[in-house]
Amino acid sequence: MTEKEKSSKRFLVIYCIAIVAFAVALIGLAAYSQVRSEREADRLLTAETSAIDSKTRLDAVMTENARLKNEIEELTKTNAELIEAKTLDENRIAASQKLSELLGYKIRKKNSSFKTALADFKAAGYYEYLSENDKKLYDSIK
Repeated sequence: MTEKEKSSKRFLVIYCIAIVAFAVALIGLAAYSQVRSEREADRLLTAETSAIDSKTRLDAVMTENARLKNEIEELTKTNAELIEAKTLDENRIAASQKLSELLGYKIRKKNSSFKTALADFKAAGYYEYLSENDKKLYDSIK
């Protein structure tokens, strides 16, 4: 072989090596880009799943919040009713006690104390808290 053929052959071998090296580099770059794209896709999928989970939890919390608000309203209403019933019971007890006091003054014939207690009884409005039997009794002694 001549020098020119050797040189051409050497050039061809170097050229082939360069092309193969460039091809290997391109394949490596493509593989790296693919891995990176897959990693980014996984990250986006994880973020999307996290967002969906967060929305689901938010919906659950909102539902629980609405249920608790309704429960608070019901309990507030029940509390008001219980307070009203307690007040009514306290007034009935006070009215019965005052009626007993009136009866005691009437039986012991303490007219001035009876009149004062009767005026206080009327002023306090205890009559409306008396039972039907107590109202009859009150009407008979006044």
